[in-house]
Amino acid sequence: MAQWTSAVGPAQLARQLQAQQPRPAGPGARKPPAYRALADGIRLLVLEGRVPVAARLPAERELALALTVSRTTVAAAYEALRAEGFLESRRGAGSWTAVPAGNPLPARGLEPLPPEALGSMIDLGCAALPAPEPWLTRG
Repeated sequence: MAQWTSAVGPAQLARQLQAQQPRPAGPGARKPPAYRALADGIRLLVLEGRVPVAARLPAERELALALTVSRTTVAAAYEALRAEGFLESRRGAGSWTAVPAGNPLPARGLEPLPPEALGSMIDLGCAALPAPEPWLTRG
């Protein structure tokens, strides 16, 4: 098992999950169980690269509190993700995201540039114009 490289806080993960657009349901369509919707949401965040691979996820109790769901719901979602290969866990060490063997790693377009590339690449992920000089130094 790989060691996790970053961590996602419960409030941050809750915001990202709540920002996802729900799928439009057709007439007579049933909503998936809460644990399934949570597992699908986390899997989508990993596949889109918004949650990096090998990122440590919050503990079940912390995430349940942030999402205002039961701990059983989060535990069932984590178990479903483990069964699908999108989560690895070790007792006492926590759970971290993974990608099942044979699947390509998601594009990490939303992450900042690695430190070794800072001088050789222009990061267009965060573009901002500098402040105009008269207002910058005015005191």
